[in-house]
Amino acid sequence: MLGPTGHGPQYKEIGRAIATLMADEIFHDVAYKARNKEDLLDGVDEFLDQVTVLPPGEWDPTIRIEPPNQIPSQEKRKQIGQELLLENVELAKGKTPGKDELEEEEAGHGSDPALRRTGRLFGGLILDIKRKAPHFVSDFTDALNLQCLATICFMYFALLAPIVTFGGLLEEATHQRMAAMENLFGGAICGVVYHLFSGQPLTIIGSTGPVLVFETIVYDFCLRLGIQYLSFRFW
Repeated sequence: MLGPTGHGPQYKEIGRAIATLMADEIFHDVAYKARNKEDLLDGVDEFLDQVTVLPPGEWDPTIRIEPPNQIPSQEKRKQIGQELLLENVELAKGKTPGKDELEEEEAGHGSDPALRRTGRLFGGLILDIKRKAPHFVSDFTDALNLQCLATICFMYFALLAPIVTFGGLLEEATHQRMAAMENLFGGAICGVVYHLFSGQPLTIIGSTGPVLVFETIVYDFCLRLGIQYLSFRFW
């Protein structure tokens, strides 16, 4: 899978090297935030600057290497990693990173425009709709692909299974007032409406345990008061 056959030992060593890099907390963050190849190379260079290398020809395996008296602080390395990422981003834009940009990068989610107060009623909701509108159609048209067939089948059965299961339990709890067919029909309507307007086409909608408990309580309540269950449930 990694390349031509006959180079198994080399691929194994590559995997060990990458595993060693990803085990480092600083490089791990740099790798996940990297935007291009240069970011990864800078992260590797920074990692190698902190590594103690033992030449294999001069190292006696029988000699135990004493660990350091104290673990070096990683705060400076974290700051360097953030500066490297920000510097590459600014260079790509043709600008030189400044102090304000570094502070904004360290602020994390607080600097996200989507999380800032707008000072207007429903201002955040309006901005969310504006950001989502250009991608609304593509969320559905991108699924019209043969590669998405497995996901579509999985989502179909993931939605269908709990509806049928809890539909059978509802049939017993409500004495056949509500069964799997009604549950399936209601789940289809609610699912289509929710997925069209929620911005989350892959959210699973269906009957769950709390729904079964709620319907059982409502049915018992209507039975004690002599009220038609389906009429009360509709209103």
